[in-house]
Amino acid sequence: MKQRIITAIIMVLIGVPIVVYGNYPVLILGGGLSLVAVREMISMKDITTKTPIEIKLFTIIATLVIVFYSFDFNQLNYHAVTSFGLEIPAIFLFVLLLVSMIRKDFSLKDASYYLLTIFYVGLTFHALLFIRFLGLNLLLFMILIVAITDSGAYFCGKKFGKHKLAPRVSPNKTIEGSFGGTLLGVIGGTLFGSLTGISTHIGILIMISLVVAVVGQLGDLVASSMKREFGIKDFGNLFPGHGGVLDRFDSHLYASLALYILINGLNVVM
Repeated sequence: MKQRIITAIIMVLIGVPIVVYGNYPVLILGGGLSLVAVREMISMKDITTKTPIEIKLFTIIATLVIVFYSFDFNQLNYHAVTSFGLEIPAIFLFVLLLVSMIRKDFSLKDASYYLLTIFYVGLTFHALLFIRFLGLNLLLFMILIVAITDSGAYFCGKKFGKHKLAPRVSPNKTIEGSFGGTLLGVIGGTLFGSLTGISTHIGILIMISLVVAVVGQLGDLVASSMKREFGIKDFGNLFPGHGGVLDRFDSHLYASLALYILINGLNVVM
């Protein structure tokens, strides 16, 4: 617990000023964390199957392409896009499938895993950075909802939990805890959004807060499922006491992607 607290303090002291300042520092931080996240996915795959180094390099480069897609380095901002278009996933899919046909040490299953890695890490970090450059309050809005939902689910589960939410993936989570955490997350998100002027539409804030709260919990379950699949406790050890990047930010990454889709893809009016 002591190590966990020390790590959290260091993360806050380093991360908060960078996130608040924005611009190139937050871009570098986001890019760096995405690289670590890719490395964690590659290391997890290496437990069962060693992959050629060139495939690993391709995966890293392809992920960064997704992370910084539509970013204007001159204006230091992301351009809004309704979709990534078909050309990018088509190229990545073509390359990985072609390699799986040519190389005997790289199967179709391997190709599927690395395509998943590219989009799992690339899309979520793209969404996270996009939200930050759209506005600091919007990022804090997402972080607050995830934090309240997570804490609320824990305490509500301890107090009222009786029915398991996903026993195969995460035995300690309960339906009652999830419901309580979601409710508190929606309340917290709606209040914060109203007070900071994110939106004047209470209905919109409630809807977005609900989606972010639910999807954030799904992100945690997905991460737990992957770790259970490969028989590991943590994705990495970048943050002692907290695990790796994908351990610490699993819920935030999924929540960011949900918020990104609502705002950028579905054009939800804030």
